[in-house]
Amino acid sequence: MNSIAFKNEINDINTELNTIAEVSWKEQNTTEYLSTYLKHFPIKRFNKTGFMLQINGESESAIAFRTDIDALPYRLNDQLKVLHACGHDVHMTILTGLILKLKALSYKPKHTLKFIFQPAEELGEGAKYIVEEEQYVFNNVDYLFGMHVRPSNELKKGQFSASIQHGASGTIYMDVITKAGHAGRPWESINSIDVVMDIYEQIKRINMGSNRNYSIKMTKINTMNGQDNSIPGHVRVTFDIRANFNDTMDELIATFNKMIEDSRVQYIDEDVTIHTEIDGYTVAAEIDMDAKEKLKSAIVKQGFECVDTIYTPGAEDFHNYTYAMPNIKSTMLGIGCNMEHGLHHPEMNLDKTVIFDAIEIFYELLQEIDN
Repeated sequence: MNSIAFKNEINDINTELNTIAEVSWKEQNTTEYLSTYLKHFPIKRFNKTGFMLQINGESESAIAFRTDIDALPYRLNDQLKVLHACGHDVHMTILTGLILKLKALSYKPKHTLKFIFQPAEELGEGAKYIVEEEQYVFNNVDYLFGMHVRPSNELKKGQFSASIQHGASGTIYMDVITKAGHAGRPWESINSIDVVMDIYEQIKRINMGSNRNYSIKMTKINTMNGQDNSIPGHVRVTFDIRANFNDTMDELIATFNKMIEDSRVQYIDEDVTIHTEIDGYTVAAEIDMDAKEKLKSAIVKQGFECVDTIYTPGAEDFHNYTYAMPNIKSTMLGIGCNMEHGLHHPEMNLDKTVIFDAIEIFYELLQEIDN
């Protein structure tokens, strides 16, 4: 394999992916470009965007790799721009490069290999969609590996982690509906803001133990009547809710729901209705020790510094796969890349030579599992 030609090809792929960056569920050009580029392999396009590529091995037992393919929208200088400010272009390039390396080396895998190019990670919907609508993807899959570039405060270039402990997260919408009225006669109404603030004071006192990492905070409040001289009879509140582990999140949600139910009882004799719903729920990572140890070994064999686990409050819909299919052994590669500005910042940038390092780590991993 001509290493210079290979690196030039990989860099060209990454440049093109940034040129055609698309938001969640709109990744048609990205899907078309990559599936056409890799057309010499068996490809199954998803009913929405994205696709799966399969390389048959001696065994039907499969190893799967997943990359996200969507980007983020920003309004910059009064123009809407779509940017790969979360590093998904790097993830796609790594997976494409691994496939091309296997082809160039005529690698004959013992396990069947599956490469998943997944849409809509940023909305937390893509993995759930594949689990529900494209179930065949995970037939006979024993191992599943993902990846994510990391900010510099977590990993420097030359450092890789064998797992990423993403947290669980969700958005709670709460509607409080009371009796609206004129601001000059407040005794004739029930101020929905007062009810909301009373509930929020209770929420701020939630305590499930100092050694457990979680948070719930109000991120938006909106009175729905729009009048400055009226007592609002409807307020919609948004809460962001997070926890490092799924059992912590379950307890936090249960505590929140109990508090809301107690508030309903408190206002049962008054003209107050409280309604809540949770949306955009993403589960925390459930890391398999066998998968992690194999990835750790591949990192070390390639001469890189291995960090066992990165803990982050950020969310990642990758973990919905193993939450739905706990029999699959799974972990994520954390990639140190000297990232500046951080994930989701429109000026985020990183050292993209790590693409080639990650390709070699995954190639080492494949050989280790095959052997």
